[in-house]
Amino acid sequence: MLTTSGNLNKQIIRLAWPVFLQNLARSLAIAILDSYWIGKISSEHLAAIAVGTFLSWGAYALGELVPIGTNALVSQAVGAKESDSARHIGTLNLFNSVILGIIIAIILIPLLPVLYSFTNLDMAKSALANDYLYPILFLLPCTILFETGSAVFRGHGNTQTPFRLLLLVFSLKALLSPLLIFTFNLGMSGASISTMVSYGSVFIIELILLKKAGHITSLKKKLSSIIKDTKYNLKVTRETFKIGLPLSLEGLAFSFIYVFVSRFVADFGTTGLAALGIGHRSEAIPYQVGEAFAMTASIIVGQNIGARNVERAEKGAWRVLFLSWIPMAVYGFFLFLFPAEIAGIFTTDRAVIETAKVYNLIAAFSIFFAMSEQIFTGAFAGAGNSLPPLVIYLPLTAIRIPLCALLAPIYGMNGVWIAIFSTSIAKGILIAVWFKIGRWKKRTFKLAKQTEAYIESPVEKFDIR
Repeated sequence: MLTTSGNLNKQIIRLAWPVFLQNLARSLAIAILDSYWIGKISSEHLAAIAVGTFLSWGAYALGELVPIGTNALVSQAVGAKESDSARHIGTLNLFNSVILGIIIAIILIPLLPVLYSFTNLDMAKSALANDYLYPILFLLPCTILFETGSAVFRGHGNTQTPFRLLLLVFSLKALLSPLLIFTFNLGMSGASISTMVSYGSVFIIELILLKKAGHITSLKKKLSSIIKDTKYNLKVTRETFKIGLPLSLEGLAFSFIYVFVSRFVADFGTTGLAALGIGHRSEAIPYQVGEAFAMTASIIVGQNIGARNVERAEKGAWRVLFLSWIPMAVYGFFLFLFPAEIAGIFTTDRAVIETAKVYNLIAAFSIFFAMSEQIFTGAFAGAGNSLPPLVIYLPLTAIRIPLCALLAPIYGMNGVWIAIFSTSIAKGILIAVWFKIGRWKKRTFKLAKQTEAYIESPVEKFDIR
C-alpha cells in the first residue's frame, strides 16, 4: 500500500492494526509466555530469566540491524517507484541476515560469564540464564530472517501478511513451550528452543510468500550476483547498516545498561530482580504497541521521502503519535487501577508483587512519553537518518546507572524506578523536539541512481525476474 496520497488516518490505521496485533503476539509469544511458564517453576528461575531476557534483548537488538535498514530502504524504493531496487535490497538482506546472526553468536557467547559478573548473578542463576540464552544465540538467524522478510513486506505497505505469519509463530510457540519445558523437562532451554524453532519454521512459509509476491528474486541467482557484483552489493549493505546500526546500538545499549542496573537491583535479592522482570513484562504490551506505530511511521516517512513529499512525511509522523495515545490511554487506565493484579499474573510471591506494583503505577503515566521516543525513532529511520535517536538515547539511558547508584540506597527499589522513568520522559520530549527541527527532510533515496545505472547498463548486473 502506498501512503504518498490519500487519507492519512485511514492509512495509519490500516498499517498499524496488523503490526499492533503482530507485536502484541510477539510480546505474548516470547516475553510474557516464557515468564508465565518459567515462573511456575520457582522465583529463582524467574529472576534468572529476567537477566537472560535483558541479554537476549541485546542479541535481538543487534539482529534488528538488517530488518531496520531493509524496512527503510524498501519503503523508499517503493515510494520512488524503484521496484527492481526494492527486490534487490530485500533479497540481498536475507543473506546478510544469516551472516549477521552467526557473527552475533560468535561475539556474545564468550562474553556471557563477564556479563553475569556485572549483575552479581550467582552461579546457580548464571547456569539457568545460560540454559535460556544458548539456544537463542545458536539459532539467532531464525529470528533475523523472519524479521527481515517481514520488513520487506512492510516496506511495500503490507503489514497484514507479517501479522498472520507471526500468529503462526505464536500458535506454534504456545504449543511447544509447555511441552518442551515440562513434558521433556528442558526447563529454561525449552522456553527459548520453542521460540527459535517457531520462528525458523514459519520463515520457510514467509520465504515462499515473498517469492510469490515478487518481492524477492531467486536466492540461487542472487547468491551468484553477490559474488559477481560485489561493489554494488557492498553499497546496498553499507546503506542498510548505516540506517540500522544506530538503532541496533540503541537496543544493545539498553540491554547492557540494564546489566549494570541489574547490579543495583540484585542488592535487593531475588525479590528485586523478579520485580524488575515483571515490570518489564507489564510494559511489554505498550512497548510492542509503540513498536507497531513506530513501524507505521517508518513506512509512511520512508515512502514519502522516496516520493520527495517531505511535508506529508512530517504530517504523517505526528499523526501516528497522536493516534498511538488512544490505546495507551486505555492500557494506562487499567495499569493504574490494577497494578498489583497485573503483577500477580506472573508470580504469587507477595513481596515481588508489592515491589512491582509501584513500577506499574509510574509506568501508567510514562508510557505516553515512551510512545514519542519509539514513534519518532521509527520516523527518523524511515527517513534514513537514524543517528539522532542514538544521540538522545545513549546518554540519557546511560545516566540511569549513576542515578540508580545515587537513589537506590536512599529510596530502595523505588529509587531504581525513579531513575528509569525520569530518563524515559526526558527522551520522549527531546526526540520530538529534534524531529520538529526538521533536518531529516533533506534525506533522499540514495540507491536510486545506482539502481538505474545497473538496469540501463548493457550488461545485466543482477537478475530482476
